[in-house]
Amino acid sequence: MSQRFPSENPQTNVGAKTGVIGNNQAEIALCESAAYLQQAIDYASVAIAILDREMRYLSVSRKWLEEHKVTDNIIGRSHYDIFPDIPPEWRQIHQQCLVGAIAQRDEEPYPRADGSMEWVSWSIRPWHTASGEIGGITLFSENITQRKQTELELQEREEQFRLTFEQAAIGICHLSLAGRWLLVNQCFCDIVGYEREELLALTFQDITHPDDLEADLDFVQKLLRGIIPRYSMEKRYIHKNGSIIWINLDVSLLRQASGEPVYFISTIQDIGDRKQAQIALQQSEERYRSLIAATSQIVWTADTEGRSPDMPSMRAYTGLTESEIINLGWLNAIHPEDREKTTQAWMQAVQTTSLYEVEYRIRGVDGNYRYFQGRGVPILNENGTIREWVGTCTDIHDRKQAEEALKESNILLRSILESTPDIIVVKDRVGRYVALNSNTANFLGKTIEDILGKDDSEVFPPEIAREMMAKDRQIISTGITEAYEEYLSNGVTNCTFITTKAPWRDAAGNILGIVATTRDISDRKQAELALQKSEERFRSLIEATSQIVWSTDPEGAFITDQPQWRAFTGQTVEELWGWGWLNTVHPEDKADTTEVWLAALANRTVYEADLRIQRDDGEYRYFSARGVPILNADSTIREWVGANTDITERKQAEIALAKAKEAAEAASYAKSEFLANMSHELRTPLNGILGYAQILQRSKHLHEEERSRIDVIYQCGSHLLTLINDILDLSKIEAQKVELMPSDFHLPAFLQGVAEMCRIRAELKNISFQYQLASELPIGIRADEKRLRQVLINLLSNAIKFTDAGSVTFTISYGSEGKIRFEIRDTGIGVPQDKLQAIFQPFEQAGDGRRQTEGTGLGLAISQRIVELMNSTIHVQSEMGVGSIFWFDVNLPEADEWVKTSQADEKGQIIGIKDWHPKVLVVDDKWANRSVIANLLSPIGFEIAEAINGQEGWEKVWEFQPDLVLTDLLMPELDGFGLIKRIRESDQFKDIAIIVSSASVFETDQHRSLEVGGNDFLPKPIQAIDLFQKLRKYLHLEWVYEEEKTVTQPARDNTKLVAPPQAEIKTLYELAMKGNFKGIIKQAALIAEMDEKYIPVAQKLHQLAKNFQDQDILALIKSYK
Repeated sequence: MSQRFPSENPQTNVGAKTGVIGNNQAEIALCESAAYLQQAIDYASVAIAILDREMRYLSVSRKWLEEHKVTDNIIGRSHYDIFPDIPPEWRQIHQQCLVGAIAQRDEEPYPRADGSMEWVSWSIRPWHTASGEIGGITLFSENITQRKQTELELQEREEQFRLTFEQAAIGICHLSLAGRWLLVNQCFCDIVGYEREELLALTFQDITHPDDLEADLDFVQKLLRGIIPRYSMEKRYIHKNGSIIWINLDVSLLRQASGEPVYFISTIQDIGDRKQAQIALQQSEERYRSLIAATSQIVWTADTEGRSPDMPSMRAYTGLTESEIINLGWLNAIHPEDREKTTQAWMQAVQTTSLYEVEYRIRGVDGNYRYFQGRGVPILNENGTIREWVGTCTDIHDRKQAEEALKESNILLRSILESTPDIIVVKDRVGRYVALNSNTANFLGKTIEDILGKDDSEVFPPEIAREMMAKDRQIISTGITEAYEEYLSNGVTNCTFITTKAPWRDAAGNILGIVATTRDISDRKQAELALQKSEERFRSLIEATSQIVWSTDPEGAFITDQPQWRAFTGQTVEELWGWGWLNTVHPEDKADTTEVWLAALANRTVYEADLRIQRDDGEYRYFSARGVPILNADSTIREWVGANTDITERKQAEIALAKAKEAAEAASYAKSEFLANMSHELRTPLNGILGYAQILQRSKHLHEEERSRIDVIYQCGSHLLTLINDILDLSKIEAQKVELMPSDFHLPAFLQGVAEMCRIRAELKNISFQYQLASELPIGIRADEKRLRQVLINLLSNAIKFTDAGSVTFTISYGSEGKIRFEIRDTGIGVPQDKLQAIFQPFEQAGDGRRQTEGTGLGLAISQRIVELMNSTIHVQSEMGVGSIFWFDVNLPEADEWVKTSQADEKGQIIGIKDWHPKVLVVDDKWANRSVIANLLSPIGFEIAEAINGQEGWEKVWEFQPDLVLTDLLMPELDGFGLIKRIRESDQFKDIAIIVSSASVFETDQHRSLEVGGNDFLPKPIQAIDLFQKLRKYLHLEWVYEEEKTVTQPARDNTKLVAPPQAEIKTLYELAMKGNFKGIIKQAALIAEMDEKYIPVAQKLHQLAKNFQDQDILALIKSYK
């Protein structure tokens, strides 16, 4: 296939130093490997052919073969053989390049064999051998036809845009971001009258009308900030000749891909002709509106079917366009409420060819509605048919408003006439009634129609009519308003009136008659008379009482004479004036009195104060002052009035009572202090007595007779302690120093324990004991368990004590208002009716002398006070010889978290501690107290250290380092409180268990000892079993009992331990329930003989039965069940 080359003279580019295709000679020189060079050539993006000096092909690229449409077997063949039609000038170029020249062309048309034309870029360069000699030439060519076509198309589009830009019928401009013209077309130049070069030196601000510039710049800023994508507006330019040009401006903003603004694109359309037409139309409508305003009429025409071709005057008034108003479109300007009736009237007139007349409201161009009267008539042809309709709409708005105003005025006037309770009449100059209200007619017993048009002589009796008519003539003659009182009668009642008559004038001031208002003041007159009589009675009452009545101005100052105040204090008018009254107030009361008085003045509230005022003889007397503000009709204060009442005798009585109360409280306090101190002094030796009694009871070396005598000592001491506790309880209750200490506990277990305690005592007397518990009662309650048990045991014990035969019934159920009722019913001797209240008094007892000696007479008094603390009271019903019922109802909240009361641990005598010798420090200033503790604890394995006061105790804490401290409270040098505080504040000993033991009966001491850090409180005299329980609790001990059985520390409920056989336990329980103490003693002996490990239990049972301790026996037996 032959190769065609460009026909241009190739010599023009021979020897060029630059070209589209770079010089690859260095690359070729470096490619000594033919394979590597061929690979590079094959994949080149341009067509490449390498020839030797004889123009034979050494290597060609695939691109060369494709573009020149030759086969790949041309290597070694001559270029001229393959392309024999190469012109001579190209052969010459080849020869020039073989001697070192370079030839190239950036673009050149290249005709193909098939006649198509392509564009190529080519280059011919020599290549050199390794020795530097020219080995041949390299031909490079690239087909750029597609790029050339794209460039030509772009040029064509640019030319089209240029022609469009230049020949467009609207102005087109490009502007910089600052507003300078960058590119403008001829149309825009023609619009503004400037040459292109002149505009390029200006900004759009330079030729914009000043009144439009601000709005234009605002749009520009919004466009730049991206708030709007484009904007359009009508504005004015200033022509080069100075004239104003109206244009429509559309502006958009060209942005880069990043969003950065580049320049504005604007199109401008000359709208001068349209604006002139609008102005002309506006001026035309204004002329029509002026014509309508001047004539108050709108003229219109319509065809035979009632359609209007056009209504220029209607358009001018309403602002509707021609297209909106033609036919029946004018109805849209009619008020919605009037539109239907207007349409109906118009269509009826058209159909009947009758006169059209209607009133309606039309909306003007300003949006407001005005009343018009529409009137239209048909214009007939010669044959009598309708040719057209002509009519007018006449403005009647002012007349309508006047009519409405008159109507409203009449309604208002009638409302005023009828709403007032007064009699109102209007008469003309000759005295005829022209207007009146219904009150007038009602008073005269006539109708309004009966009175209108008549004069007074036709309405009233002659003598009254003459006086009234004379007064009317006087008012008309003088023109002066006058008010006076008069008495009138309607034949039924005689009334007092106050009448005001005034001249009735027209707009010019001429008197047309009179207007009279008459008010019935009969009630007021009667009230004035009653007030006058009341003031006289009040004045007499004041003079007869021990009160000082006074009044002040709104600011609280005396500005009028106060005769009663002067008479009492002896002050003169001048001394009393203003605030001089304060000088008579006692110096100690003056500040408080002034403060209360000023507060009442400021807050407009009632003034109340107790103060002392000096009498004229120098004596101060107590007064209760009270003052109230008297208000005007507008709620402002007119004056203050008040009275000071002498309360000297009452105050003296109150002072005496206060002193008596203070003395009584002091006596009560002294009594309480005495009893508390006496209790402390009694408890202190009792601690030694009972303590050593318990120590001796634990001895194994006593004979039975000696043990019995020790038991008597212990029982006598315990009885004495009970008496002391009762007396203290009563004393504390009377001094109101007893507070309930509620806790959550198990109600059934609590009641069962109380019932079992009392059952044995009842059965010992061979009386029946019945215990009845309602099933619906709560399981857990919140109450003061100790105090509730104290009350119930006292009431049950009394019932058993005073019952010789029959029964005692203990019932717990629901009473009124959801309260729990505790009731004790017995068949005892009863209480006399005159003693039912006395039995609740301290030291009072009912019954025979034998029974009275069995107690202190304090139990019921204490129980009643405790129940009163529970917001209840103990009630009693009794009949001599029949029995008694005691009951009380208390509100006991239900509890969710409760703990059963544990029974005492009675496992035998404690003889040791398992695997430990705890160290206990005893701090007490009394040797006997320390000795009791030491002798109780040392034999069973405790290491004991002693201290005589808190200071020594603190030193022993460091020296002895105890596991537990047992301390008294009241000691010299450093008391128990100080010792506890030091221990708790130390890092080394802060966790030591501390038990406080004191003979103090003050609950504050007990609470305080726990607040400062004590773990528990143990009252003196100390009970050994209580001491052992607390030691086990806080030291987590395991006792070793006499039978050498270890017992782990119990849980909250009873812990079941190994015990005598259950058959023996059952027998013991039955004997205990029957109160058979002799049987219990025999059974205990049998148990001791069964096995020596039961000896401690048997001894305990023997001891308890011998001392009739039924409660402890039952508790011990239950612990083994």
